[in-house]
This record gives sequence, C-alpha cells and structure tokens, in this order.
Amino acid sequence: MRMKTALQVAAGAAALVAVVMIAATKSVDFERYKGYLSELVLAETGRTLTFGGPVKLRLGLVPSLIAEKVTLSNVADGSRPQMLTIERVEAEVALPALLRKEILIQRLIVSSPDILLEKGNWRLTDQGDTGKAATPTRFNLRELKIKNAKVQWDDGTGIRQMALHKLVVVPEQGAAGGLRLNSVGDAFGKYFEVAGSLGNLGAALAGKPFPVSLKGSMPGTIVSVEGSVASLPDLSGLDLKVGLQADDLAEPLRLVSGHGFGSLGPLRLSARLNDSGGALGLGDLDLSAGRRDTLFVTAKGVLRDLRRFSGIDVAVQAESEDLGRLSSSLGMSLPALRAVKMAALLRDGKDGWTASDLKVHAGGSDIAGEIGLSQGKRWNVRAKLHSTHLDLGDFASKAPSGPAGDRLLPNAAIPAQILRDIDADLEVTADKLVLGGATVQAATAKAGLRHGMLTLDPVAGGIAGGRFEGKLSLDSRPAQPLAALRLDAAEVDLGRLLREAGSDLLHGGQASLNLALRGRGADLRAMAASANGSALLRLGNGEVRNRAFGWAGGDVFSQVLGILNPLAQSRDTTQVTCAVMHFRLKDGIAVTDRGVALQSDGVDVVGSGTIDLRDEGLDLGFTPRAKEGLGLSVGSQLAGFTRLRGTLAAPRLSVDEIGAAKTALSVGAAAATGGLSLLGELLLDKVTADSEPCRTALAMGTAPAKKGGGGFFEDLFGR
Repeated sequence: MRMKTALQVAAGAAALVAVVMIAATKSVDFERYKGYLSELVLAETGRTLTFGGPVKLRLGLVPSLIAEKVTLSNVADGSRPQMLTIERVEAEVALPALLRKEILIQRLIVSSPDILLEKGNWRLTDQGDTGKAATPTRFNLRELKIKNAKVQWDDGTGIRQMALHKLVVVPEQGAAGGLRLNSVGDAFGKYFEVAGSLGNLGAALAGKPFPVSLKGSMPGTIVSVEGSVASLPDLSGLDLKVGLQADDLAEPLRLVSGHGFGSLGPLRLSARLNDSGGALGLGDLDLSAGRRDTLFVTAKGVLRDLRRFSGIDVAVQAESEDLGRLSSSLGMSLPALRAVKMAALLRDGKDGWTASDLKVHAGGSDIAGEIGLSQGKRWNVRAKLHSTHLDLGDFASKAPSGPAGDRLLPNAAIPAQILRDIDADLEVTADKLVLGGATVQAATAKAGLRHGMLTLDPVAGGIAGGRFEGKLSLDSRPAQPLAALRLDAAEVDLGRLLREAGSDLLHGGQASLNLALRGRGADLRAMAASANGSALLRLGNGEVRNRAFGWAGGDVFSQVLGILNPLAQSRDTTQVTCAVMHFRLKDGIAVTDRGVALQSDGVDVVGSGTIDLRDEGLDLGFTPRAKEGLGLSVGSQLAGFTRLRGTLAAPRLSVDEIGAAKTALSVGAAAATGGLSLLGELLLDKVTADSEPCRTALAMGTAPAKKGGGGFFEDLFGR
C-alpha cells in the first residue's frame, strides 16, 4: 500500500471514531445518571448528594466525565449544611462501554474535597431499596486519586484540621485483589506519609474479612497497623497489631493534649487492638517511655475497654535517678526524689482501681503494700503500706532548713475542700522511721476520713528507748476547720535523741511529754493563733556538757542555760537533777508562771513568761540561784536576770535588763543604783523561797495564789 493510501485510511478511521464517539455521547443521558447516583447515595447513606452544575463529557483519547461543586449533606444538627464538598470530580470512562450506553469508570480524580467530621456524622445509615430501575453503570477502577483535601474534626477541645495533599489508591489485579495506597499531607503542623495495602473493598462489603497493612511516619514518629477487620460495614471484628515509635514522648503528648512539653525521652508501644470482648481494647500491651535520668516507665498487660478506660490489668514499673529533673519538662514542681524505683500491678473492677504488689524504693527507703481508689457518690482511698526503713527526707525536696521569712511556723493551708470531697482508710507501719535526726521504731499510723472528719488514731512508736502515742482529729466541715491534738511520750532518753540530731549537749535525761491542743483556722498559723490546751515536758537525771552550750545551730534554751549557769566556764559538765517546761495555752498565748524550772548541782533556774503564737512573739524571763557558795543573798553578787524576747524565728537574749543587777547589787549600793538593790532583794526572795522549783513547775497554777496573784512578772515588776 502506498503512503498516500495509508494516510487516507487512517484519516477515514479517525473520522469514523470521532463520529462514533459523538454519536455515543449524544446517545447517553448524563443527567439521568445524576439522578440515579443521588438516589443510590440516599438509599445507601441517608444523605443527599447534589451537583452544582451539569455533568460534562470531555472527549479525547481517554474520555472523561466532569462534575463540579458536588456536595453531601450533613446530619440535621451539624454545624454546617454539608458534610462533604468537592470542587471537581473527574471520571475517566472506557469508550467501548459508551458505545453500549454504559459508563465504565476506570480512573477517578477528586480535587479539593472539604470533609467535616462531627457528632457522629460519619455513621451512614442504609435507607433501603429506592425502587428505581438500575442504570447501566460499572466500575473497573484502576486508580482513585484525591488531591488537596481538607479534613476537619472536633476532638472535644476544638476543631482540628488535616491537609491531605495527595492520596492515591490503586486496585491490585485479580478478582480478589486488594488496594495499594499512598498519601502525603500535613497534620498538627507536621508533614506525614502513609503507605500500605488494604483488602478487596467489594469482598469486604459482601462480608469477607478486610486485611489492613499500613505504615505511617512524620518527623520523629513511626506508626504501623497490621491485621484485619472481620466486618467492614459496621467496623467490627477488629484484630490489628499496632505499633508506635517516637524519638520523644513529648511530641505525641502534644498532639493528643494540645499542650507543649519539654523533652521527655523516647516512646515505644506495641499492642493488639481488638473488640473480641464487645468493646474496643488493647491486648499484649508493651510500652516503654522516658529516660532513666528523669523518669523511665514500662507497662505490660491489657486494657479491655479503651473508650471507658476500664478492664485494666497492667504491670507498671518506673524508675528515676532524680525526679526533680522532670519539673522543667512538665512545667510543674516535683520533689527531688533520687534513686527512685516503683513497681505495681494496676487493676480496675467494680470496687474501683487497685495498685497491688506495690513496691517503692527511694534513696534508702522502701514501701510495700496496696492502694485502692473507688468512686461512688464520693471518692474513697484505701491504703495499707509497710516499710522496713522509711526516711521522710528521701521523699521531700532538699529545701534550706530554718524559718521561712519572719515566722517559724509555715503558712500551710488546711486542704479542707479535698478532705470534704473524699473518704479514706489508711494504715501505715514502719519498722524504722526517720524524722529529721530522730529515729522511730515500730511506727504505726491509722487514718480514717469520713465526710470531712479526719481522725488519726493511733499514731504511735518507740523513740530513743521510750514510747509515744498520739491522736489527731480534724473537722474540715466548718468554714474554719477545727483540730484537736493529743501526744504523750514517756521514758524517752533525751540525750540519745539529741545525739541522733547531731548534738552532744546532754547525756542521759529521761524525758516525758504531754501535749493537748485545740485550735481553729484555715491554715497552720491560724490554728496556732487560736490554740487552747497545755504542754508539759519533764526531764530526769542527766549530765549537761557545758562546752556544748555554744554548739552551732543549738537551741536558744540551751544557750539561756549556758548564760545563767555560773559554773559553765569552770566545769566541763553540769549534773542536772530535773528540768520542767510547763505552758498553758489560751487563745493562742502560751503562759508559764514559774513553769520553767531546772535543778542542777551548779544552779537552780526558774522561768516565767509568754509565747504569743499569734505573732510568735517571745517574752520569757529566767532567774538563777547559784549553789556551792555562790548562792544569791543580800550583799552578794547577783548572777543575773535573763530575758528572752524577739520571736520564735529570731529570739533575742538580754542579760541584766533591769540595770546593774549583775554587778554589785547590795543594800549598800541602793542609793548609787537608784534602789535597784531592793529590786534585787525581791528577786532573791522569789528564787530562794522555793527549794524545789521542778515540783512548783509541775504543779503550775494548782497551788493557791499568793497575795497579789499576778504571776511571776507581775509580782516582780508590777506589770
């Protein structure tokens, strides 16, 4: 065949094809297909599908049907009328099928869809058969391509948004072939990719299992899903192995919560997602997160109901070299607990949550036992804990010691609202309990909290060879909570107790303490400012080391004794026969009238005065009577009247405040000292009149009042 003839044949064939295509196009009623599709969608989903204009046919080697402004209606109470809007849909059709008045869609391109997910609008309902005749439409989809999609959803905290730049779905060959997909986009300000395969959609809609194999990634994070869905139409029969790896736990937490965190360490998670128990749950859970220098956590077990966060049976372990390092990452203050290890088995049930087989180690301390938490009308906390060695310093921040500001008592608020909202039953025992420098043996504390009424009874233990027992009640129901404290201790070796605290001031000295206080207020200072009750400390035979009076950080009372003792500079020790500190409190003022006493081989001391707990002010006076030829008498040297003023946080000593009493108070000096010698004689009478000041101090206020009856200072100074 000559070239001219071949060209003529080709031109004729092309003309014939064009004529056939035009004829086929004119023979197909595309508007009829719009109505058919709308009715089909309404029957399958209960939603209305609309087209913003006519469906056009673009001719070419691959003819395409084009529709623009396609929408799918939203639920009745949705935030906008359309759940889905699409700028443009382009469907490539097969030419031979058009000749048979069929539409065979081989490739579908969806441009700029806008999808809103809210209020369960993705749950589409089957409306049944429309009763309309079928339209000859077949799908032989070789590729589905979605471009520039926007997906929005409400997660309960606000509208979130994801941009899907490209999604390509390609069916695999064969009747049972599945789908391969690849997508890229942006979510939460992060670029992501998802790739993998899905099962045959037609087979899944016909009731066959729907296999899933997907892997997604974004910077620093990888997610994988592998398994199957038994029933795709109702999304049930899930059996999916999920995995999550993140370079830093802070990033997934930010995506979930919307809050920023500092670096927390890597995350590894694997689990099996299933609904075999009727609820969506996680089995074979294996999680690890964090770093050991801050906090490293592992968890293994099951979570049977994700939606209700119930059916939990998880073994948890955690450890930290220094928990305080986590404070900056979380934006909150945490105690600087060091060398912490914790393990527990977390379970929940009809009685609430339990942490059983609990084991905690922090520093040199250990705790074991069980904690429970349940919620009815009120939260209820249950705990039974035991320790072989418990040092409270291991669980507290290493804050500087000493008073805060100008007050010794901390301004600690009573957590009244918490006490009103929860009930509790707690029991804590410790073979050895370390409180600062003191060691308590066989310590026990039981606490009960009911409807705002807290009771600690008993609080007991052995300390320095002796024993103490106490009781505390706190009624948080009034606007100003009411507290009552009782504490009794006996046969305590005070010298041993001081040595445990780092002081060598006293050897021996068996002590007892009786404390009974009641107070009212919203914080500890207010409680003290309204306190009523009594405090009595008694001390038996002991030996005071005189050179220890000035020990660094020593208490002010030992320093008072060092000043008053005329033998402190000439002897290494002073033998103490007895000592008493006896106060009675009324409306926040602690008063002692000759209730402070000390008898020793060198000096007897009597003290009186007040401690005002409303502002922690001190006004205490101490008067000595020297022995061994140094006794005070008219015409002899007066050892001195020492007054303690200032505050509990900043006490201030003043010696011989009344003038020249320390230096030559005598009758002969009366004129030269303005009569102060007479005052010295009065002071002498007050001291020498009592040969047993400890007995007087113990019985403070029980003996008949002497004439004048104004107490020691009032008798002495007339004020």
